[in-house]
Amino acid sequence: MVLDGPCVIRRTRLPRLDGIKVGHVQPIQLTSNTDPHLVKTISLSPPIFEIPDFLSEEECDKLIKLANSHMMQTSDIINPGATLSKLDYDTTFSQWDRNGDKLIDKHEIFAQLLYLRDMHFTDKDIDKMLQTLKIGQIKKGFIHPKEFQGKKLMGYIDQVRLKDPKVIGRHSNETWLDMWEDDILRDLNFRKAALTGLPLEVIEGSETPVVIKYGKGGHYHCHYDSHSPVVIQPCCHRSSQDGCRVCRYITIMYFLSDVETGGQTAFPIANNITFNHKKWHQQLQNFSNLSAYCSKANIIVTPKKGKAVMWYNHVVDKSTGWLAGLDQMSYHGGCDVIRGEKWIMNNWINIIGQNFGNIRTWNDTYTKLHIYKDHLGKYGGT
Repeated sequence: MVLDGPCVIRRTRLPRLDGIKVGHVQPIQLTSNTDPHLVKTISLSPPIFEIPDFLSEEECDKLIKLANSHMMQTSDIINPGATLSKLDYDTTFSQWDRNGDKLIDKHEIFAQLLYLRDMHFTDKDIDKMLQTLKIGQIKKGFIHPKEFQGKKLMGYIDQVRLKDPKVIGRHSNETWLDMWEDDILRDLNFRKAALTGLPLEVIEGSETPVVIKYGKGGHYHCHYDSHSPVVIQPCCHRSSQDGCRVCRYITIMYFLSDVETGGQTAFPIANNITFNHKKWHQQLQNFSNLSAYCSKANIIVTPKKGKAVMWYNHVVDKSTGWLAGLDQMSYHGGCDVIRGEKWIMNNWINIIGQNFGNIRTWNDTYTKLHIYKDHLGKYGGT
């Protein structure tokens, strides 16, 4: 049985935990045989919550043991050991010159590196590249069409990628767990349902959990966990191929270990009341690389074994109460592990559909009718 969770708006609206104010602590009963857990609000934009001791030490150790029984694979978007000749060097000036002004500026360099190689160059990295390749001299700090040599540029970039993991978007190892392979994972579903206020079937039908190990220097530079519904594509589910978008309403991350030094989770622009999207987007190279800019983030969460961190990746439409646009403030990542190693597990709660009447689950375990009837029965739908 799912116990009463947080005070949320139910019926046909998506439930959402009210953070009240930064620093607010609310007790929430997650299981019948333990004391309420204390849920602390650390941000309102996006809503981010810390839950100490969400997992016991024994549960953390067991989840790591489960992960180690699987094949841990590199999380890197592009394998650092990939043969360079297999990578696409056929790149043109017009692809880099995104605004069509016949010059490639630093923001365009950053954006293209992110697109082609998931690499997060800082301003200093870009300056070093221009100096080494002796380009950006016709107009200082810009690449002129006469200076552009695609193969030479990509050759330099891939050499840096092999030598300096700090510029790679992700540097870790991971494995996916089957939600049904152990009692601890099944039990967690009840706690997640109580915490989020969502029907158990939505929790059980969401993506399978992933366990990630970060060694020394391990990191995950800034990114979003979900995609904007502005993109005209269907939501991804288990049988999806290409041409879909990720629809993750909620992220719940668990620290499975302590970390000697480093390994924080950072939200660079959370709680930024003067946020300007256009200005921020033009300065991404000054935020996204957490190897360089971790300490400058607005919100920094320190690893603590057993702690869970929950946040909402989307805002909710005030009129319909349903999933709306991507919350731009949810931009986040994992800072470098300086000493020791970091283990975490991620759960993503998927919302696929326009309301509880036509909702479907990511893994298609439950039918939309089953979920809808169950939801109305529990929460008194209209």
